[in-house]
Amino acid sequence: MSIGKGARMTVMSIEECQKLDKPLRQDLEVLDYEVRSLVARIRSEAREAGADDAVFVKASTTVLLSIAAGLLARAAEDHRAPFDANSFAASANSAAIWAAQRRLRYFVGGEA
Repeated sequence: MSIGKGARMTVMSIEECQKLDKPLRQDLEVLDYEVRSLVARIRSEAREAGADDAVFVKASTTVLLSIAAGLLARAAEDHRAPFDANSFAASANSAAIWAAQRRLRYFVGGEA
């Protein structure tokens, strides 16, 4: 996906990610696996320490969305493109629906 100067920086759908060429798609699968593993470990440690799991889940979701938005905003800066917050919000909504319907084990890999 190349971005021309001034073109809006948009977010890809899960379906688009799954259609990427293998080297990049595999890198995204590794990213997905590593992030999920890290969150699961920290969540487990927080529960063991007596933290409220529901609060952890809500707060960590906000943190992960913030990281994703920051990544997109930085890429938009690098490409001198507008940050498309509407595209980001639509993608977050699409990902939430996808995950809820398919209960994905691997976000990009598509295993249910």
